Amino acid sequence: MILLTSRWELLAGCPPALKAELDGLPERIRQDEPETLLYQVNLQAPAPLGADGAPIEPPPPPIPLDKQQYVTFMEMYADAQAFSRHIHGPIFQRFLQDFGHCFRQDPAKPGWPITQNNTYLPLSGFHRPATT
Repeated sequence: MILLTSRWELLAGCPPALKAELDGLPERIRQDEPETLLYQVNLQAPAPLGADGAPIEPPPPPIPLDKQQYVTFMEMYADAQAFSRHIHGPIFQRFLQDFGHCFRQDPAKPGWPITQNNTYLPLSGFHRPATT
């Protein structure tokens, strides 16, 4: 199993068209890539707790799209081959083609955004849907 996070640096905030694309991306991947076991897209959020560890009241407002600095993807694949199929597949390649310009470009890899990637060895845990 491959578990990873990939943080992509935004060039100038998160444009509404990119946000709309990111909103629909997980469902398309769920439908077309059965070996992608988890795919979650995350924008930055303000800290919910103060320095004392207590919830901030009232809760801070969301960070506006134009102030977002990066997008973080949380992904899990059945194996390395499934991950490779995702990267080389039509959904990912179309996303790069259509929205790659929204991200800071890696000078060492033309056409590829600057990313910070981390892979993990799953040991234990759970995931449950939020009830609120």
